[in-house]
Amino acid sequence: MSSPTKHIPCLDGWRGLAIIAVLVSHFKWTQELPWLGGFGVQLFFVLSGFLMGNLLFIKKVPLKDFFVRRMSRVFPTFWLFVIAMALYAAFLQPVRHVASRGELLSTFAFLCSYFPADMSIWHRAWPIGHLWSLSVEEHSYMFLAAGALLVGNLKNRYAGAAFLLAGTAAIMAVNAYYPSHPPAGATPWFLRSESAAIGLVAAAAYRVTAASTQATWLRESPPWLPVLSFIMAIACYSIFAHKRLQYTVGPLCLAYTINHLERTPQIVRQLLSSKVMQWFGVCSFSLYLWQQPIYYAVIEGRFPPMAGLVAAIAVGAASYFLFENPMRLYLNRKWAERRPLPAATAATAAAPIV
Repeated sequence: MSSPTKHIPCLDGWRGLAIIAVLVSHFKWTQELPWLGGFGVQLFFVLSGFLMGNLLFIKKVPLKDFFVRRMSRVFPTFWLFVIAMALYAAFLQPVRHVASRGELLSTFAFLCSYFPADMSIWHRAWPIGHLWSLSVEEHSYMFLAAGALLVGNLKNRYAGAAFLLAGTAAIMAVNAYYPSHPPAGATPWFLRSESAAIGLVAAAAYRVTAASTQATWLRESPPWLPVLSFIMAIACYSIFAHKRLQYTVGPLCLAYTINHLERTPQIVRQLLSSKVMQWFGVCSFSLYLWQQPIYYAVIEGRFPPMAGLVAAIAVGAASYFLFENPMRLYLNRKWAERRPLPAATAATAAAPIV
């Protein structure tokens, strides 16, 4: 099983595959592959769970360092995007929309999947519909950090695994309950963090459980099995599968795959480690943020799909190289001057994740 204490190129490639899936779904074959966007987001989730489970429960990175580096990665570009979209919607959007104070506050606080309760995040009044996934990520980090703090002083080596396995089971129960008893609120239940975080928490649970036990069936895998689980996940997300598989079996299959990614056949790892896939992976956060207004323009017929795809990649790359990465490096450098981190921990904690 891989141990992300150093830079692993195929993990960047996995991230690249995730953003490519989202872009293809939005800009090329939207009618034929509508499920591919959700599949791409789940690829992000399980990678985040795999890495964060390692950082918080195995390496036991101090929470202050963990959150500082997460904030340096996410907050500056996120704030820039939200402010830009609020101005765009108010003054440039074909159908003007002035975001209310409540909308702005809930968006900045990563609560827009819940509030305002009478307005779905997918209402498309302004281009923030995709921020539900970022809210899931941030809420999951809070949950994982709370769990790491809770079990940190316990001497039982299985405490972290037990916490994460219980969390996975609880989310699975929520996903079994919600379809028949949907919660109040305009945003669909399957976008809420207590439901959508299933893959992220499951990937962390697998990572920590495998690290705390000597069971070879958890720590090792024949090369074909992660590939098979990945194919099964695709089947769960396809238009031919029952939709509930997207919130149960599919994420669990991807959680298994990411935990055994380095045991997949060499050709798979070489493909994910290619320069193109790594480039998309490195730029993935900015690409994911800034593609949304262009995507809205495409589905409204104001932009041809292929031109929209090119524009989304160009704007996302510019955001990464001109703002996101320089800002992240600057903030991390300032933090390191105050409280230096071990080199391996700093490199891992700064790994880009959507």
